[in-house]
Amino acid sequence: MLGTAASSAATIPTTAHTANSILRAFQTTTFDSLSSSHHPILRARFHFLSLRSFSNVSTKAMSHSQTLHASNYHPQSSAPGNKQALISLSDKKNLTLLGNGLQELGYTIVSTGGTASALENAGVSVTKVEQLTCFPEMLDGRVKTLHPNIHGGILARRDQKHHMEVLNEHGIGTFDVVVVNLYPFYDKVTSTGGIAFDDGIENIDIGGPAMIRAAAKNHKDVLVVVDSQDYPALLEFLKGSQDDQQFRRKLAWKAFEHVASYDSAVSEWLWKQTGGDKIPPKLTVPLSLKSSLRYGENPHQKAAFYVDKSLSEVNAGGIATAIQHHGKEMSYNNYLDADAAWNCVFEFRNPTCVIVKHTNPCGVASGDDILEAYRLAVKADPVSAFGGIVAFNIEVDDALAKEIREFRSPTDGETRMFYEIVVAPKYTEKGLEILRGKSKTLRILEAKKNEKGKLSLRQVGGGWLAQDSDDLTPQDIQFNVVSEKKPQDNELRDAEFAWLCVKHVKSNAIVIAKDNRMLGMGSGQPNRLESLRIPLRKAGDEVKGAALASDAFFPFAWKDAVEEACESGIGVIAEPGGSIRDGDAVDCCNKYGVSLLFTKGKSSCGRMQANAAAMSCNLYGLEKVRGKSTVIRSFSKYPLKFIIPRKVGSSITDAVWIYSLTYGGGIVSGDSISVEFTIGDGCTAVLTTQSSTKVYKSLGSKCSEQVLEARIGSGALFVVIPDPVTCFSTARYSQKQVFRVVSDSSLIIVDWFTSGRHESGEKWDFELYRSSNCIFAEGNQPVFLDTVLLEQSSPVDIAESMHEYQVIAMVLIYGPKLKHVQDQVQENVKRLMSQQLQIPSTRLGCCAKTNSDNCLVRPAFIASCSAFGPKGMGVVVRVASTTTEAVYRFLHHQLAGMEPLLGVSPYS
Repeated sequence: MLGTAASSAATIPTTAHTANSILRAFQTTTFDSLSSSHHPILRARFHFLSLRSFSNVSTKAMSHSQTLHASNYHPQSSAPGNKQALISLSDKKNLTLLGNGLQELGYTIVSTGGTASALENAGVSVTKVEQLTCFPEMLDGRVKTLHPNIHGGILARRDQKHHMEVLNEHGIGTFDVVVVNLYPFYDKVTSTGGIAFDDGIENIDIGGPAMIRAAAKNHKDVLVVVDSQDYPALLEFLKGSQDDQQFRRKLAWKAFEHVASYDSAVSEWLWKQTGGDKIPPKLTVPLSLKSSLRYGENPHQKAAFYVDKSLSEVNAGGIATAIQHHGKEMSYNNYLDADAAWNCVFEFRNPTCVIVKHTNPCGVASGDDILEAYRLAVKADPVSAFGGIVAFNIEVDDALAKEIREFRSPTDGETRMFYEIVVAPKYTEKGLEILRGKSKTLRILEAKKNEKGKLSLRQVGGGWLAQDSDDLTPQDIQFNVVSEKKPQDNELRDAEFAWLCVKHVKSNAIVIAKDNRMLGMGSGQPNRLESLRIPLRKAGDEVKGAALASDAFFPFAWKDAVEEACESGIGVIAEPGGSIRDGDAVDCCNKYGVSLLFTKGKSSCGRMQANAAAMSCNLYGLEKVRGKSTVIRSFSKYPLKFIIPRKVGSSITDAVWIYSLTYGGGIVSGDSISVEFTIGDGCTAVLTTQSSTKVYKSLGSKCSEQVLEARIGSGALFVVIPDPVTCFSTARYSQKQVFRVVSDSSLIIVDWFTSGRHESGEKWDFELYRSSNCIFAEGNQPVFLDTVLLEQSSPVDIAESMHEYQVIAMVLIYGPKLKHVQDQVQENVKRLMSQQLQIPSTRLGCCAKTNSDNCLVRPAFIASCSAFGPKGMGVVVRVASTTTEAVYRFLHHQLAGMEPLLGVSPYS
């Protein structure tokens, strides 16, 4: 190439100027001396190469350049018939053929660097580019050809008289042919072991694309070639007497496409170096035609198959790069079906066979014996399997190939099974020979396993959808038991197998499986009940004790899909959950003794665990989406609703603020509410209320209850900062908050309540009120188990000591992210405790009545602080106050340190 970032082109002057006259022109002429009215087009075409810089070059440097090149410079005449070609190549394939061919046709060849040396070694006469520019390489080879003597000769229009006059005035010759390809950036950055960032930058070509683009723009006068496969066509064209503009335009198109693909690779690589999100703000996908197809999805549609040349697809496997060993050419539908089969079969760890028809797996089976797995896969639906695509995740040897060739349909035991495609990661020579003998048309594909972590693109009218590829396997999913009956180990394995299968079935998707094989599947039906009935019919009597997987929740249970599945004998059901009627599904499975598994989030609903019929479950999940904490799962029902604002607080934080509001502003007798949060790794979430939760008088023995359970991921922060729970006299209320953390989780919990109409004489009833907070680490190890109360004692003792306080509260601050908040709070509370005796106090009730000076008085506001947890990672602050306002002020002051994390101060 012509320097690290510039591939070169040059020409021989078309006038009889000597080298010295050219040098004088460069020393004395600038573009300022060229009248904009005299040469407007030529100025516009290479104004960026302003000679102002050359006029400032020292005489010493120019003299050095003159000495360097004058002895080798032999000016050429611009007489008619004098033809010039520029060749500058990184990939020198067929260079000798090209050089000799051009020389035989009378072309003077200009080149530089390795290309020039290679041509000279082949006996081709070469003029070096330095002889035209009169400048040596500079900036470590970054600048060689970015020069008017090069670009002027490419860009000048031959049909514009004033263009040619400018060239003659400055001794610049024209180029008729430009043959350039670019530095192997693509190969360098995808090489084994990768490439250092600085090396990647140095492999970005600058001069090469400039040459190619210039020649392609001026293709009417300049033939541009970027592909060695076009050398023979170029030479044949130059031998002809006719000038075919369509040929020139095709070469120009190819040149621009070549540069565009190159730039897309640079862009993709550089975006990854920024550490940005996997989905960039702009995306260019380079595609290369692999084959034209006979037709598309229907015979009247033209079609073609392209290979994705993105960097992320290099050696990433898949059907696009498969080797076809035998059979007819692939069709549009063949590619779709083969891709579906290949994506499915490599989900399984054990030797597996997958049979696909119309992009849906109609047969799947795994086992140590691949021959038996193949037979069982066909047996699942032999009618659909006939004419389908068969995929294996292991090598096809002669025994398996013979079984594929000879196996008879289970429907009649006579018809030999016919397939369109067999695809596998490898074949033995004998296996290939046997399969070739099955049919002349059988397509035999050898493909590499698909790599994970790809970006999946799908076209819609006028745009594209992009998403992460679905790489989750059962090992990545927590199957949470929400029914009374827990599945046996074999049932759980069946559920996991069915879940892998249903992932590849088109919605509405239902799969029934047992013993590592699919018994039946239903897909594409407008309703889930019809999708269920199809695999039930295919499974027949084998459905007893089998596993059922559904790709979405069941909207109805009773007298619908769930109950029908239970009545048929299904042993375990796996579904995502998330319907507002999930409770019905749980109750239905409990009635029939069927295990029910939810695959998204851990359900901790009270009705599911404690069989409390009135409990309603509200589920929320947060994950990182494009670097921001985002609600990705939400499900709530009466009597609790959530309001998720689009933006709260400063834009510099990614915290998700979630307001909860009990229906009607209060909890009535017997209400039971359960809320579960799953806070993904690195997420920040804040749960708060819009107004105080009021607990009214209980009727009879009914107790209102609220349960909050949260699972906080690695590096995540969860904050619960509600307004106080107001409990009126005789209200029965139980509150429990359970938090499950990992070693670097962080959380803040504020738990406080007020006694309601304290001024009217209503008293606490601690036997009827309970509020507990529990933190568990990995392995269900307790980190903190306590209540909101200030001391552990009998309800009578607590009631007596709390007689004059309207509000009690507790604040828990835990985790590595909150160390600075903990330190500040501890200092503040320590200072406050030392001042408590000086704080204005309140007389006890008895003192107020007797006006006695001997009665005990207590401070209006008291607080204490202590550490807890391993290595003192947590701090608990306990507060008692005579007024709610004092607690608000305290919390606002102590938690102000959270503002940098959340973007807004709690209780502000």
